[in-house]
Amino acid sequence: MFEISFRNESDASAIYVNIMEQNPESDSILSLHKEKIVLESKDIHFYKNTITPVLKKYIQRTKEKEWILQVLENTFYYKEVEEQEQILCILQSILQGERSDIPNLPSIDHRGDQLEEVMESFFLEPVSFSFDSFLTFRLKEYFESLQVYVEAAIDEYKLEQEYQSFVHQLRDLLATTESKMDELHLVYQYQFDFYDKAFSHIPKSQLIKYMNRTHFNNYSYYIDSVVLAPLVSIAPEKLYLYTDNTEHQLVETIRNIFDERAVVLPFHYFGHNKSKID
Repeated sequence: MFEISFRNESDASAIYVNIMEQNPESDSILSLHKEKIVLESKDIHFYKNTITPVLKKYIQRTKEKEWILQVLENTFYYKEVEEQEQILCILQSILQGERSDIPNLPSIDHRGDQLEEVMESFFLEPVSFSFDSFLTFRLKEYFESLQVYVEAAIDEYKLEQEYQSFVHQLRDLLATTESKMDELHLVYQYQFDFYDKAFSHIPKSQLIKYMNRTHFNNYSYYIDSVVLAPLVSIAPEKLYLYTDNTEHQLVETIRNIFDERAVVLPFHYFGHNKSKID
């Protein structure tokens, strides 16, 4: 006989259901007694092929999230559910390898192997045990290794919050700035170049004259004097942005600030539209 005891009845019930779904036709006798799962089986493969995979998946999908939420609330003091969910979303993308540009992060590839090794060494033979004690002691290092990813997710969350605040401030400034042109054409290939509605190039010396530096000196974020400051100062009623590099960070920022005022077009459209004027 083999038993797994649980502190929470909900854990016991969920794992019991998962085991039954994983191997419904097994000859093994499985029963649930509130906070305890009891298994009678002579099939050693049932433990390896059914019990271990079910426990591993439940740990990864449920207990990891519980541990992370505890860390967010008790260590980093993120107590608002909305903040927790946003950080969790970022963390999930990190663990799925979707944010490989974050520096100094350990490889995520070994995490599954680490859990597998612990579980395989523990289940060399059937043994009755406490599920919560197993999590606390056997998987202590495994859970602690998650913290570096949690901290990276928090850093990314803070950066995104700062970015949203930056964009919001410039949107507000744009809304209160009198438009100096009804139409502006901005071209980005290797650098950003400004053109008026007649497709005449606007030199940097002219762009500087449009800028009201007092506006930007009062802002808590640095606003570059080459692109964003002139754009917001001119506050065109319609902005046409020509580029093939739509994923460029500054291009995306301009779109977020100007919103419905901005029209993004492929780079070759600039020559096509300019030829109509010429």
